[in-house]
Amino acid sequence: MEFSDIHIGMKCGSKKGSGTVTWIDGSTRTVYMADTENNSSFEVNFEELIEDPQAHNRQDTYY
Repeated sequence: MEFSDIHIGMKCGSKKGSGTVTWIDGSTRTVYMADTENNSSFEVNFEELIEDPQAHNRQDTYY
């Protein structure tokens, strides 16, 4: 996945959890996401995103 492939509204997964992209900072390559479970916001670096078409919860990191 390329950084340019990320867009607002996209569902993504990371080791911090899965969520919906709400904002993208191109200068720092940071992606801000809203948690799918409790709608809290968190940020991840682009390199931390999991290139997987499925979005998982934190509890599903190791299954």
